[in-house]
Amino acid sequence: FDRRRRFKMKKGFTLLEILIGTSIITASFLGVLTVFDRLTKTSQEMVYLTQANFLLEEGLEVVRIWRDNGWANLGNWPAGTNYYLIWTGSQWATSTQNTFLDNKFERKIKLVSVSRDNSSDDITSSGGTDDPGTKLVTMSVAWSNGVATTTKTISTYLTNFFN
Repeated sequence: FDRRRRFKMKKGFTLLEILIGTSIITASFLGVLTVFDRLTKTSQEMVYLTQANFLLEEGLEVVRIWRDNGWANLGNWPAGTNYYLIWTGSQWATSTQNTFLDNKFERKIKLVSVSRDNSSDDITSSGGTDDPGTKLVTMSVAWSNGVATTTKTISTYLTNFFN
């Protein structure tokens, strides 16, 4: 009778050991999968961020080329209007229609008039005199990150220094 009881207890402990061992292995496997999933998502976010930075730089270069080809290309744009860059196959153009690059990125350009302080000739945000030879260019690239939208923005002043 005592021998049977010990055998049943050993059998019960073995089953318990198998259950605990399986749980530990499963939890470890799920932990590794979670880490791998997060690393993959972070890696993809870094790819999007790098692409967005290149798109910002490219957009500013396009605006600089337009400026270099003649200030009238930029000087006559209505201030504060959002424009979207389009590659026509042979040259850059703009549109007021929203366009997405690679069905992922939205790139906008906005030109704003610049005012200068009458006494110091410094750029000012309020008052002053309009400077027709300077524009504030703001370029932004936005993309969807699942449930949120990420936007990167860069601004610079362009000056009509060729005339």
